[in-house]
Amino acid sequence: MSTTFEVHGKQYRAEVRAAGKPEGEKFDLYRVTVSGQTSGAVEGTMKLTTLALQTAEERAREKGGSKDEWVARAVAKSLASEVLIRKLQPEFSFVVDHRWV
Repeated sequence: MSTTFEVHGKQYRAEVRAAGKPEGEKFDLYRVTVSGQTSGAVEGTMKLTTLALQTAEERAREKGGSKDEWVARAVAKSLASEVLIRKLQPEFSFVVDHRWV
């Protein structure tokens, strides 16, 4: 999945790939590569809660699009809020809950 987001007039692009839910992991993992920072592309992990994924499915049914599109939107919103605070670092890791969907 691919998504874009803008922060302070600067465009970012995120490639989002489902990475599954490893044994013992509480969240579903998504690997993300973000480009648009002056330092180049950076890769990290977004951890989606079960409720976030359920909400993405509900939004897809109610408002159209696919679950993956809603997941990508939630990831973009979460990343945009982080970029407002600080530059993304390699191997970043953030939890995305249902409020981002």
